[in-house]
Amino acid sequence: MKKWAFLISLLILGFIIMGYNYVEESTKAQNLQNSIDTKFKHELSNVLGSFSMMMNDYTYRSVLSSVSNVASISELTSYEDQNDNLDISLYNLYISLREDKSKEKVLSRADELRDVFMMLVTDPASKEATDKLIQITDETFFRE
Repeated sequence: MKKWAFLISLLILGFIIMGYNYVEESTKAQNLQNSIDTKFKHELSNVLGSFSMMMNDYTYRSVLSSVSNVASISELTSYEDQNDNLDISLYNLYISLREDKSKEKVLSRADELRDVFMMLVTDPASKEATDKLIQITDETFFRE
């Protein structure tokens, strides 16, 4: 009888330890996700800030760098789970910006892009913003 009580006590203690570890790991994972989401929002603000400046060679490179950063982080965010086109639209914009011939095209649509990034800063999972971003890149960069 004492043997059974001891085994049951060990079993209960094991479940308590496993439960505690599960909660602790879940908290760590959530903190990491929150950190990634915060970094993503910060990078979106950098893109918006770059588009809000007077465009010259330096600001163009700043836009390119900021879009590269936000595109690379986007797939890891929780916003990607809500909007599957988020990473694709940002990556397409980055690819388009890398093209030498794109600079003038970007300058001609900088106001629209600034508005899109304003929407994304407000709501990083905005389907309307990513649809508009895809439309802009398709119309501006992928059509000759």
